[in-house]
Amino acid sequence: MPRETARRRAGFTMLELLAVVTIVGVIMAIMAPRFRIARSTELQLAGMQMAQDIDVTRTRALSTRQLARVAFDADLHRYGGYLDHDGNGTITQSAAEWQALRGFGERELPKGISFGQGAAPKLPDDVGSGSITFESARVEFDSRGLVKPMGTSGVVYLTADAEPLAVVAISVAPSGNTRFWTWSPEGGWK
Repeated sequence: MPRETARRRAGFTMLELLAVVTIVGVIMAIMAPRFRIARSTELQLAGMQMAQDIDVTRTRALSTRQLARVAFDADLHRYGGYLDHDGNGTITQSAAEWQALRGFGERELPKGISFGQGAAPKLPDDVGSGSITFESARVEFDSRGLVKPMGTSGVVYLTADAEPLAVVAISVAPSGNTRFWTWSPEGGWK
């Protein structure tokens, strides 16, 4: 009886594995760009998040009957929410105050998004100047949820660094109501 010299082995050869890995790599290289979020979509999401964070801060001012603040830092591309937890009527923007807010704390803008108007004009009823038109780059809510000082309002503009026509704005009325706006060259502010 002839002796069997080669045994049949289960599995794949190195060449077969290399071919499969190469094919998967090519498919991923083709498909990966389609899964990226468009810069304008990322801008929309960042603006909606900021509007929601401002609303959270106002709600905490109402529910705790304390002074609350959202402070914007254009140089560091971030903003933070604070609550006057000790009731002394002042906010120093300390870690204890942002923890007391029990909301978002401090939030950085996504990479490629910054405070600015881009190529968009101001909102129709915006009387301030710059990308953050609130006095001292912050909006404060009193214990009734009204903007402090009484009767003031403001706007925060966000833009995509690589797309100057991609601009959103968040306006806060003296009543504390927040509104989210999107700029479109065809339709203006909506």
